[in-house]
Amino acid sequence: MTKFFFFWYFFTCNIIFADEIKISIILENCKSCHGYNYEGNKYIDSLLDIEKSDFITKMNEYKYSNDNYAMNRISKVLTEKDIKKIAELIYENK
Repeated sequence: MTKFFFFWYFFTCNIIFADEIKISIILENCKSCHGYNYEGNKYIDSLLDIEKSDFITKMNEYKYSNDNYAMNRISKVLTEKDIKKIAELIYENK
């Protein structure tokens, strides 16, 4: 029984930590184009100029679109939960 509990605990913790690492890596990817504070630049708009709900809607549009733009490719692998978590982190201080 102890071996089972250890295995279950180890497996569960790895899933939780992997999810958090994945989101942090994705956020760094966002910063590479949208800027360190998501404020954009002369080529790409700021993420902070739109509302959180609009961000979520736009990310889902990218996810389900068949276009071949960078945002479409990035968002294809995200779950709806991922998109909501990313939005929470980007807009937590707005």
